[in-house]
Order: sequence, then C-alpha cells, then structure tokens
Amino acid sequence: MPLRKDELEDRWLYEQIVERVPPFKWLPPTFDVMTQLLLVEAGGILAFLYFRLPNEAIFLGTLAILYTVVWSAGCLYVIPFLRKLRDPTNEEERRVLTKYKHDLLEDKMLELIGSIACYIAITSYLLYDQELLHRFLGQGYGNLILYGLLLILSWDIAYRLWLSFFTAFSSARRSISLARAARKRRGLKYTAYSEVQTLKSLDMINLYWAASAVLLVPIAISTEILLYSIVAFFLSIVILSFVSLLAMETIPWFPPDVEDILLRERFAYVAAYNKSTLHTTPVIFVYDGKYIYFAISVKSAKYRLIKKNNRIAVLVDMRDAKNAMNNRSILMRGKGLVLGQVSPFGLIRLFLYGLWMLRVRSLFWKKYPMYMRYYKEEADSIPLAWQDKPFVSRVLVRLQVEKATYWREALPTFLRV
Repeated sequence: MPLRKDELEDRWLYEQIVERVPPFKWLPPTFDVMTQLLLVEAGGILAFLYFRLPNEAIFLGTLAILYTVVWSAGCLYVIPFLRKLRDPTNEEERRVLTKYKHDLLEDKMLELIGSIACYIAITSYLLYDQELLHRFLGQGYGNLILYGLLLILSWDIAYRLWLSFFTAFSSARRSISLARAARKRRGLKYTAYSEVQTLKSLDMINLYWAASAVLLVPIAISTEILLYSIVAFFLSIVILSFVSLLAMETIPWFPPDVEDILLRERFAYVAAYNKSTLHTTPVIFVYDGKYIYFAISVKSAKYRLIKKNNRIAVLVDMRDAKNAMNNRSILMRGKGLVLGQVSPFGLIRLFLYGLWMLRVRSLFWKKYPMYMRYYKEEADSIPLAWQDKPFVSRVLVRLQVEKATYWREALPTFLRV
C-alpha cells in the first residue's frame, strides 16, 4: 500500500529514500534492513575480490556495513512510536511534544546540515590520514572507484552518527521541558502515562544506537583521534539518554486533581476476586507519583485471591461531610504486582524492584508514622500475620493502572492511561 504524502514527509531522509528506491520500495519495512545488508555486503565482497583488497578490509568494511544496518533496524521503531503518541491535555506539554516531533522529523535542515558537518569531519580525517587509507585499501589505494565507495560508506556512517546524537539531544531537551511543564499542571490537564512510557521507549532506542557504535571500535582503534571520537560519541549519547530518562521519572502519571486525592487520603478500598468470590477491604496505601502501593498479609484472603487472579480494583475517595457535591473519588483498575513474596519469581522481582521497595517503605513511614511505630513496638504481642515483617508476614502490591475513572459532583470522567 503506498504511503500518504503526510506519512512520507514525517520520515527521515534515509527513510524517504528507501521508500522510493527499488527494490526497497517493493518490500515490507521489516525486510528492507536485511536487503540492505545483503546488497551492500555483496558489493563489498565484489570490490574485495576484484581489487584484491587486504583481508583486513573485508573485516572492517563488514563491521561498518553492519553498523549502518543495525542502526537502520532501530530506525524502524521510531516513527511508529512517535505516531502512537497522543497529544497531552495540558497545553504547555502539548507544545513541548509538538516541537519535539517537528525538530525530529519535519526540520530537514537540522537533519541535513548536521549530517553534512559530520561527513566533512570524517572525510577530512580520511584524506589527512593517508596511512590509514593505504592499509585499508592495499593495492586499491588511489583507485577512484574505491574512493567513491568509501565516500558513500562514510556518508552512511556520518548520517547515522549525527542522527543518533541529535535524537538523544532532542530527547533530553524534550524531557526537561516536559518535566517543567508538568509542574504547572492544573485540574485534569496532564500527559497520560502511556505516552510517558512511549517517550521512555524512544530513549531506549537512543541507548541502542549508542551501543551499536561498538561495531565501529575495531575500525577506529588504530588511530587515537577516531577512537576518542567514538568513545566521546558513545558517552554523550549515554549521558543524554540517562538525563532524559531521569527527567521523565519526575513526571507524575496522573493529573493534579487525582494526585491531590492520592496524596492526601489515607485509606483505599481494594477489590480482589475470582470466579466465585469478591473480596473488598480497606487498606492503607502510598502513592509515589506513578504507582499505588499497599501492604497485605500473606495469610489474608486478598493475598490468596491476587495470586490466583492479579486483576484488581482500587478506590480512593475524598468525602465532604457538609456538602456531598464536593465528594471526589478515583477508581483504578489494572494488574496487581506482588513484591516481597518468598518464591523463585519473588526473588527475581526483589532483584528488579528492591530499591523501589525500600523507597516505598520509607513513604509508608512518612505517611503513617504512628501506625508503623505501633506495629514495630508491639511486634511481640500481635499475631504474626499482622506483624510488619517483609517477606515473612507481609508483602507489597503495586497497582499497574489500565483504566481510571474520576468522579466529581457525581459526574464520571474517564481518564486516559
């Protein structure tokens, strides 16, 4: 199916070329990458045989080609991820994401000028270091056809190096701006946390591109300038990506009105069920800006039910004794992840979420100091099932929200998640 004009424009130059050039335009996108590898590698082998290049040339050339192909494989996911993004309901956050998508996909000058600058730097060094060229080309040194092939490969590498850096830089700037805009939210204006997760997935692609540059190290290892340049490139992408991910971690996943309830209220109602049983009980809980956590006894009916069916519902409401129209509540439905149980899966989760569990425990102490102190001081006089002993008598449950409904003045509002 041919792409619409707007779909074709919202692509990088590399993708637009691939969409128009045979045989790539006849193939599904997932086959384009493998076709590129086979065709370019076949051309490299023919050049190796015809010009009798050194054995080192075929090895290093294959690594360079493999880098361009591995990079292209990551590129397949960028546009679909960006197309999945829905506009935030917060106007300032919407402007941040609109600028991010514009800079990344629509501003072709940034893409082209940066690539050309990177290309000039690489080719200038190749012309400067004739010893490197002579070792790489062997008997083909000075052959214009080989020089042309080398310049084409250099362009492919330069283009990808620049886009990797530019996307990481754009992501870091986007995340910092989005975190600042999130602090100015009002009411029910926010960016849904599924969009936050999508943006974090884009940051992981940047790290993937940084890691793929390892393929260029054997090429650059013989000269300090190239080696230091690759290391600097790798470190810059990693630092920018981690800055972006850390900034995204500060963005709340709920709008201010909902956060107000989750932070101020002290009790929630948890509903767990199976085919024959529905069990609803009040619990104390904490909210860390993303997830709801509550602790349950390993002897409780909730624990047995959640182990069999992890789909639960959590209701938190805020009551006004004088005016019922001021009542507010949030009903969240999703999956409950049990943390702290003694089992093979529990130990794996402990390894993955151990630091988060320590932070959540500190949130419980901060929100419920008298409650936590009581169960600590009276540990010897209360049943084991009630004692505050992680792994032994109590476990944490984290709610991964899939649906959320907010009530105010008896009017339900379905929130995007």
